[in-house]
Amino acid sequence: MTNLAASTDGPGPGSDEALAERLAPRRADVTGIDRVGRLDPAEDFHEASRLYAGVVDPLVDGAARLDANSMLRAATGRAVKRHAGRPVFHLPEADFGSASFADAVSRRRSSPGASSGSLTISQLASVLHAAYGVTGTAASGHTRRAAPSAGALYPLELYVTSARVDGLEPALHHYDPLRHELETLHPLERADSLAPLTPYRELLATCAAAIVVCGVFWRSRFKYGQRGYRFALLEAGHVAQNVLLAASALGLRAVPVGGFFDRRLDELIDLDGLYESSLYILPLWGSE
Repeated sequence: MTNLAASTDGPGPGSDEALAERLAPRRADVTGIDRVGRLDPAEDFHEASRLYAGVVDPLVDGAARLDANSMLRAATGRAVKRHAGRPVFHLPEADFGSASFADAVSRRRSSPGASSGSLTISQLASVLHAAYGVTGTAASGHTRRAAPSAGALYPLELYVTSARVDGLEPALHHYDPLRHELETLHPLERADSLAPLTPYRELLATCAAAIVVCGVFWRSRFKYGQRGYRFALLEAGHVAQNVLLAASALGLRAVPVGGFFDRRLDELIDLDGLYESSLYILPLWGSE
């Protein structure tokens, strides 16, 4: 049988080559290259989200809107999801004892713990506060948190699964950093409910708790455009390191997990996977 697509003079309308030709004008404007080969989505995004001196994206007007609207500025200072009508658990204040920063850094290792170890509610509260908790208030009245955020827009949300946490039933929770409390979203049928969400099943099957870092991308993108997506990823890394160092300071085990089945995890948390999506899993084990 003759391959009709191959017999034409140019690339087929749905081919990578045809799409590359349609993108060539943008690439030419940005890079000076008037023709590109096979597309690499990661490379394409990286190029599209670059900053250039003297070049302003006309579609990004969030900074001007913030300057002109005091109510919008106030809203960005309250960047947190709320789940009305859900049970709420008020967390105790963070307590790291006498641990020093130097000790936390030197002891930090990515290593799982024993499956029988549990967390105290004080340990979980301390880790969550170190991750994304409120640490002060700016002159404008906006709260400041433990992790840095571009424009103080705080595009991340933290969810917590409790398998073996003293005082908590096995459930999925949402962390509210402004109130330092957990909203219980729904119970977990099994303590190892997270295991099918990643190729590293043993990590999520045995952990006492897991913190899931998710990105609400429009919180950054309305001001920073495609660069805002980069910022959300960078900030997820800041939060993850805070979690790992806090766990180290408390004598807990922790492992950062970046390999997971995105749609399965988004479905568990009830995220659309587009405007808000999971970025990182941080399982925790209690002291052995």
